[in-house]
Amino acid sequence: MAQNTIDVGQMVRHVLFALVMGAVGAGASITLCICVDFSLNLFYAQPWLAIALPATGALSLVLYHALDLDYDLTTHKVIHYLRSNQEISPKLTPGILFGTCLSVLGGASVGKEAGALQMGASLGNLVARPFHLSQVLKLEKKHDLFGYTAATGMAATFSALFFSPLGATFLVLELCRYRRDITRHALTILLASFVGCAIAYPFHIGDILPTVAIPALGWTYVGKSLIVGVMCALIGAVYAFCIDWLQRHTIAIKRNYYLWVVVGGAIIAALMLGFGWTNYGGAGAPLIKISLENQEPSWGFAIKGLLTILALGLWFRGGEIMPTLTTGALLGAACCVMTGTDAGFSSALGIMAFFTAVIRAPLASFFMGCEIFGWAMAPYFAIAVIVAYSIGGDMGIYGLGVSASIERVGAHLQQRLGELPGGIIVAHAPETFQPLEERHPLEDLTSEVRENDHDQQSMAQAKEALDAASSLERRFYRIHEGLRAVEEALEESDNTTPPATKLPGAK
Repeated sequence: MAQNTIDVGQMVRHVLFALVMGAVGAGASITLCICVDFSLNLFYAQPWLAIALPATGALSLVLYHALDLDYDLTTHKVIHYLRSNQEISPKLTPGILFGTCLSVLGGASVGKEAGALQMGASLGNLVARPFHLSQVLKLEKKHDLFGYTAATGMAATFSALFFSPLGATFLVLELCRYRRDITRHALTILLASFVGCAIAYPFHIGDILPTVAIPALGWTYVGKSLIVGVMCALIGAVYAFCIDWLQRHTIAIKRNYYLWVVVGGAIIAALMLGFGWTNYGGAGAPLIKISLENQEPSWGFAIKGLLTILALGLWFRGGEIMPTLTTGALLGAACCVMTGTDAGFSSALGIMAFFTAVIRAPLASFFMGCEIFGWAMAPYFAIAVIVAYSIGGDMGIYGLGVSASIERVGAHLQQRLGELPGGIIVAHAPETFQPLEERHPLEDLTSEVRENDHDQQSMAQAKEALDAASSLERRFYRIHEGLRAVEEALEESDNTTPPATKLPGAK
């Protein structure tokens, strides 16, 4: 049997790709920060630009049409391409860059962070082309690596924004639901994240958040972390549901993205100008900094959440991560009324707990929190994140989370795997068998052979059972490949992302 050795040449190519992608991702994030921050500062200086929000939203759709991009190409759909190993157009990079700038110029509650994920996925596929990447193990079946290269680009650009390489790496791994063909390259993804962070950090133009006073670990603060986690789980579930509900129902009513952007822009502009909510427009980073500096609790989280639901649900270009973090920060600060802690500490917990409830990526939330606010916050983040993830519904803004995927794989396996009466394990077909008890399978089969002897079954039947026992361990190995096949089938059959749609006459 041929030995499955490592292709050293391919391994070197993967490392070089990670280094180059880290540098490209840092450059993309820096460019995104400069452009979006310019548009946002212009809006803050001239709040009347909210009147132009319907027009800027429509212009972003015109840009997507010109670039031959789907009107519904949201971060959720890009992640679906990542999970299904589909190539992402390089045209998405200029599309989401300038589309986000146009949305923010009118004050839409969108951010650049999820836009960075889209740019990174697009650039990852583009940068990988000259490297001609393939599998590192020589005898492994060859297939495209679009999902892996996109994940590497996403991690690099995201890490360059938050200076959180561990959080960025776990974010893409959790978003891809730990697909084997992506997680096996986790080290190169992590390398790209560190490179992107190292290059971007000296520029200090990413999302640099102020630190907070960290109290000594005690049961009082453990209980307060639990309260923040519960509140973020409940409100985060409503927040994610509303965005998904609004997107689905607008398209069900009329499949005209221009109509919804114009209507949504008019509603958002009227709310911001009529109630004086212009400071809640844009991504919301200034609001986070204020809340972390012990701002008095308010209902600001409800205002920011409403404006974000309207902007994302009515198809504006841009990202959802920073508005989500801002809503969490304001919610956490408001929780200090119940917890009695300072607003800054509660706000920091709210940022990561709300992010967990909405994105459904607990490990990414934990590591991001520790890298941003300091590792001394680790016990409090662990409590808040676990509670927010456990209580919140598993449907986030990017679809079902990892736990639901595992449950669905198990359900499909139970349908496909056979069993004999009495809990006896045996393979009915090469692809179908499942252990039903904790006992060793060979013991079950030996017991069945003894029962057959006692009943004076023929020796031929006994020999057949023993042959099955001898091949049982080999069949365990085949379950792994069967599980992989089921997972791919699930991603096709349970895909919640709407099909690509455009207006009549679009390219």
